[in-house]
Amino acid sequence: MVELYRFTHKAISLINDNSADSNASSPGNNVPAEINLPNLTMFSTILFMTEFRQMGMGDSVDVSKTCNMSEWHRRLYEGVVGTPQSDSNPYVNVLTLPPKPVSESGVIYATTTRLAGQDGGKEAFSSFLFAIHKPSFAKTIPTAINGDAHRLPLEAEALVAAKGATHIWLCGSDPEHRRHRLMSRCLAQLEQDVLEWKANGQGSGVLTVHTIPKAFPGMVHFLTKNGFVGGDKVIGGDGDKVLYWKVL
Repeated sequence: MVELYRFTHKAISLINDNSADSNASSPGNNVPAEINLPNLTMFSTILFMTEFRQMGMGDSVDVSKTCNMSEWHRRLYEGVVGTPQSDSNPYVNVLTLPPKPVSESGVIYATTTRLAGQDGGKEAFSSFLFAIHKPSFAKTIPTAINGDAHRLPLEAEALVAAKGATHIWLCGSDPEHRRHRLMSRCLAQLEQDVLEWKANGQGSGVLTVHTIPKAFPGMVHFLTKNGFVGGDKVIGGDGDKVLYWKVL
C-alpha cells in the first residue's frame, strides 16, 4: 500500500490522488505520528549517504549539512518577513507556521509504503521530492551540439522573470522501492500544483532541476522521460552540474 503526502510550511496532509494503490481503504486526511519532517529528513540523510558510498565517494560528502531539520525548515519557510527563525530547536512543528503564498515557498511530496496485509503496521517513507521557489532561471553554457535548441520560449522566459520558477531541489527513492513509479507520482502532484499556481497568477508554470549526469544517469532518464529538456552546464555550478527544465 502506498500513500502520498504533501508537506508545506502550514501542514502535512494526505493526498488521495486516485492512483491504482488508492483502491485500498484510505484513512482520509489523518496523518500518522511517524509521518513528520524529522523522520523524512532522517530518511533522506540515510538515502543519500548510501548513494554517495555506492558512487565511491565514501563519507567525503557531508550529507547532513543538506539533509537536516534546520536547512529543510529554512527552505520550506524562507521568505516570510516579520517572523523570527531560530536554529536552536531543529524540530520545528510545521503545523504551527503561518501561511504565505504556496507557489513562493517550499513544498515536499513524499510517499510511504506499507506491506499488503499489514494495514496495522507503521508507514515507512519510500520516496520524496522537495521543490522550492527560485526567483530566476539558472544561467547555463549552451552545449556545442544543442546550441539554442533548448532555449526557454520567450513567453515562459517573461513569466519566469516576473514570477520565478519552481525548482526541484532534492529528490530520491529507496532502492528497494524503485521502478514502482513512486517518484513519478510525486512529480505528477507537483505539476498539478504548479499548474494551479499558474492559473491563479501565482507562478510561471516552469519547472527546473539540476543534476549531474555522470553521477545520476537514472535521473537524466527520469527527467527526459517526463518531458524535461536541457542538459546545458550550469555556470558556477559544482562539477558537471547541468540544468533541465519543463514548461507546463
